[in-house]
This record gives sequence, structure tokens and C-alpha cells, in this order.
Amino acid sequence: MTTPNNKTSVSKGRFALLALIFAAAILLLQQYGSSPRIAQPVETFASTAAFFAAHATDLQHTEQALSQWQGQLLVVNFWATWCAPCREEMPELAALSQELAGKVTVLGISLDDAEKMQAFAQQTPMPYPLLSADIEGMKLSASLGNLNSVVPHTVIIDSDGKILKSYFGRITKPLLLQTLQPALNS
Repeated sequence: MTTPNNKTSVSKGRFALLALIFAAAILLLQQYGSSPRIAQPVETFASTAAFFAAHATDLQHTEQALSQWQGQLLVVNFWATWCAPCREEMPELAALSQELAGKVTVLGISLDDAEKMQAFAQQTPMPYPLLSADIEGMKLSASLGNLNSVVPHTVIIDSDGKILKSYFGRITKPLLLQTLQPALNS
């Protein structure tokens, strides 16, 4: 049997629970809402030797030596067709590669097999080289400091082969321009 006092305490308890759920929902929306989480730069002290010694497959199924890009200012983006943030940032990488053509080379290194990457590229062409490294791509990414296998993973490498910055997660064109500016000015 419920008494008026019990009804009041049950109502207060339900109200408190609903208020707690509502507050948690607001915090989750603020944290993971509609605006994408943008990566923060990370200092990386890894060597680029393994990266430049590696090979990857291009869209024509031809093996390419990554050493052909050694000596250039590079934006190396490790991505996958199944990765939503990777696909979201690709138009910004495309715009960056076109704006800084001749000064900066953007390389997209897919963690997919060559067929999946080629199917993606047919639907979404990019103005910069897309290369498939498949399973070896995670090892390459790890050799450049990505020890937690995060994608997207973007690495800025200067013309001397030094890693300037790494980004774990989605990047933007303004963020990359800010990182590249000192190297472009030197």
C-alpha cells in the first residue's frame, strides 16, 4: 500500500533520476555532438627511415617506392575507406594539395587493399597520390609514432626527413596550414 509520503519520495527520486539522465545527455552532446573533434598536434621523435624504405601500391596497381618523395615537404595521411573521419577530411586534404601544389606533397596511404582503395577512388577522386599499404600500412604508421593504431593519422615531414608534427584523428586545412607555415617560410 502506497502512502502520500511514499508517492512524494518516489516522485522526487524519479525527478532526480530524470534530471541526471538529462544532464548526462547534454554533456554527451557537447562532447560528441555534430561538430567533429579536431586532432591536436603531437610531437613525434620517430625516424622516417622505415617509411622512406617502404613501398606501396598506387591506383594502377604499380608498386611505388616511398623514397621518391624523400626531400619534399610532405603531408602523409594514413586513412581507410571504412573510417568516417578519414573520408570527412579528404576534401580538405584535396584543397590543401591544390593550393600548395609544388610546395607541399600530400600522400594518402590507405590501410585497405588496393581493390577497395581503387573502388573508393573511382567514386571519390583525389588530386593527390593515393597508395595502398594494406596491413603493412599500420606498421608504417607505427614507425612514424602511431603506437595505438589510430586512424586517421597525419604526419608532417619536412624536406630533411624530420617529423614536424603528427595528428591522431581528424584534421582540417587551417590546422595543416598553421603547421606547414614555418616550413613554407624557411
